[in-house]
Amino acid sequence: MNINLKTISPKIPFLKKYQREILIGFCAFLALLVRSFFPAKLDGEFFWLNVFLFLFFPWMIIYFLLRENFESFGICWEKNYIKGILLSLIFVLTFNLINYFVVYTPSLQTYLQISPEIVKNFWIFLWFQLVISPISHFSWEFFFRGFIQMGLEKKIGKYAIILQALAQTWLYVRSPWLIILLIGSSSLIAGIIANQSRSIYYSFISMWIISASLDIMIISYIRYGTI
Repeated sequence: MNINLKTISPKIPFLKKYQREILIGFCAFLALLVRSFFPAKLDGEFFWLNVFLFLFFPWMIIYFLLRENFESFGICWEKNYIKGILLSLIFVLTFNLINYFVVYTPSLQTYLQISPEIVKNFWIFLWFQLVISPISHFSWEFFFRGFIQMGLEKKIGKYAIILQALAQTWLYVRSPWLIILLIGSSSLIAGIIANQSRSIYYSFISMWIISASLDIMIISYIRYGTI
């Protein structure tokens, strides 16, 4: 049976006013907490954990508890498609240049990681880029830019962009400084794109292209020493 949050009316004024945002914040914090401390050791475990926590879990919250239209969380192609495309192009070009610089800088190469199977086998690489990577990136965009950012922006406005960027960066807090910097800046820009376009599709496609381009650069450098 579906639970309609709108029928629940807390007696405390603060809870009554912010019950929707409190629910979103609590569920987001719970998902991040599980993702941070769950003892997953294999790539496949992390993949399914991410899909469940960042895609299925928020989807169930929106559908069964909030009972809201998914368009409110960025699952739509809005009329701001020109702005979304332009910002996405700038995002992709900028970060591809940054990634190119990182790959070709010896002191920074140690921060880059890629699965040996993807490097050695073209079909595994293709499977990863066309199936695994898109699903993973869409899950992250739905959770951070959709569920957190667009879910909370009605009450906290543009601060939701910063909040979702901090939330995503928090998962990499134990990573090298370069990874933290790239994750933080890319998630912040992705949040701006989602805010301006009113859709998570543009940031999703941008993140996917940037990730695939970086993998291609790394593989090319490993095999041929050039890009």
